Amino acid sequence: MRPARKSEPANVISRTIPPPTRRRFRSGSAACGRGWLALALLGLAAPSPAQWKSDLQTCAGASLSPEERREACTRALQSDQLSTVDRAVTYNNIGVAWKAQGDLDRAIAAYDRAIATDPRLGNAYNNRGAAFGAKGDLGSALRDFDQAIALDPQLAQAHRNRALLLQSRGDLEGAIKDLDEAIRLEPRTAQIYVERAGAWEAKGDLGKATADLNESIRLEPERAELFVARGVLWDRQHDTTHSIADYDEAIRLNPLLAAAYNDRCNTWLIKEAYNRAAEDCNEALKLDPDLAQAHFNRGVLWVVGSDFGKAKDEFDQAIRLQPQFAPAYKSRAALNFDDGRFDAAQADLAQAARLLRSDPYVRIWLYLAQARAGHADAAARELGQSVADAANGAWPGPVVQLYLGRSDPGSVFKAAQQGDARAQADQQCEAAFYVGEWHLLRGENGQALRLFEDAQRTCRKSFSESGGARAELDRMAR
Repeated sequence: MRPARKSEPANVISRTIPPPTRRRFRSGSAACGRGWLALALLGLAAPSPAQWKSDLQTCAGASLSPEERREACTRALQSDQLSTVDRAVTYNNIGVAWKAQGDLDRAIAAYDRAIATDPRLGNAYNNRGAAFGAKGDLGSALRDFDQAIALDPQLAQAHRNRALLLQSRGDLEGAIKDLDEAIRLEPRTAQIYVERAGAWEAKGDLGKATADLNESIRLEPERAELFVARGVLWDRQHDTTHSIADYDEAIRLNPLLAAAYNDRCNTWLIKEAYNRAAEDCNEALKLDPDLAQAHFNRGVLWVVGSDFGKAKDEFDQAIRLQPQFAPAYKSRAALNFDDGRFDAAQADLAQAARLLRSDPYVRIWLYLAQARAGHADAAARELGQSVADAANGAWPGPVVQLYLGRSDPGSVFKAAQQGDARAQADQQCEAAFYVGEWHLLRGENGQALRLFEDAQRTCRKSFSESGGARAELDRMAR
């Protein structure tokens, strides 16, 4: 498992998730033409005739607290001056206020009333869909987004929400189509380009993803997190010169942005500039002590420095802060494997496998931990069932084929010669370790010894394979 490819879930080094990859369903305002926004509460004194317009505007505002907006909405609803549309919009705004407070059930109830009052209020469907999405009811969310768009094809926010949902289901083409339309409707909204960049990234088209981030930066050149997001993409394209420049600019724009320091730490790790990496990770944690990714990256630095106790402490902390953070489980598993604690390694790898179902590296290491614990046959069966695409030839698929008895060591080393010079060097190092493990499980200690020595000599210190080779050599020397 290695740090060289930021796109792969197998990476030893982790990134703060940039804007393209984590989004939430958005609740929108009903613009002043058809309504006034989105908020809620219940009965106060009836407003005076002059007050209801002020209450309606307060109800639709964003500067006050959700409670204050709901009170204004409630007062407005007690007026007999509201049109049907205004009344529907006011219920919609009540829903937005409840959603802002995290009360999704009350938000949905308010949106229901808005829709019952005016069944053609597209924004209420969009907002209810956002609430359903936040509850995990994606079927209901999709139906509402579809209806919102059918009623109001110009509602860019509904296209964006549907794109997010489609992307979560793996329909990247559908997501991109919706984001294309959202950009056509709002070509100067930088965040939509960020969202489409995320879809292009998920599709594997890093060039188009970078182009969209370029446009978002052109529209909002003072937004530091956009430079961080583009820096991540540059790293995935092995362009550390541009990535460092983007992190530098992000830090210039916002010296308190912990993610920029963490991601620059990540890149210094790739470049094996460990002192600079340590400085940036320490600064990230000074700014945000609860940044799990920075604890993880600092753990990798402790691995590089051979202080495995401190490394484990950092991985433990990352998991405590972010229990779904798969890279920390993988790296802690590698330390357990190195210590000969194969059962503990299995437990961490099983958790990582649940979080990263398509990560072949996790499956390979889980196989090794199970096999070294004496369960080789069961390990092979589980590996074969879990890695369906190992036959496509992409690295590290050939390693899986070897462990399943469908290939030979020569084929693994030949397959490792794919990619650019850096990728080939990394894959050759991995091949040495994984083929060494294959020989060791077969009792062929001489061949295993030679390959572990090769892996220890050629693997980057931040690679789990480097530590694994060192541990195997130590065990063989006893």
